Amino acid sequence: MITNMASIQASDAEATPVLHTYTPASRVAENVARWVDREHNNGIAIGFSEFTFSVRDPLKNEKTPVFREKVTFVDPIVDITIPTAPVLIASPRATLEFLFPAIMSEQQRKNFVAKFQSMMVLGAATRLGDNIVAMSLPY
Repeated sequence: MITNMASIQASDAEATPVLHTYTPASRVAENVARWVDREHNNGIAIGFSEFTFSVRDPLKNEKTPVFREKVTFVDPIVDITIPTAPVLIASPRATLEFLFPAIMSEQQRKNFVAKFQSMMVLGAATRLGDNIVAMSLPY
């Protein structure tokens, strides 16, 4: 099923998980969908967490035509100790790009995404999620 520009929800990893709602925002450019969490970081714009998704068609002169799909997640950290002058401390970011040769079928793309998704489950034994958080290669 193709996703609409509806809100997306994600939980964090706090002891009591907090649900974050990303609502559709304006498109930043052609072929880019954008969602923003305006509720957290005290509603301060520089602290809005953002999720984007873009799709690019193959380039006209490519020998092997490839569709490019890019997902980006940015979750700023803001110092609000002085409410009248919030300061952006850091902007952790994750970027994922899928390159699908034009010859792939929809089922082949589904299989690829499912395999990738199952490898990336965060916090599960034998998966890479814990290593990403610990910034450590598997041993």
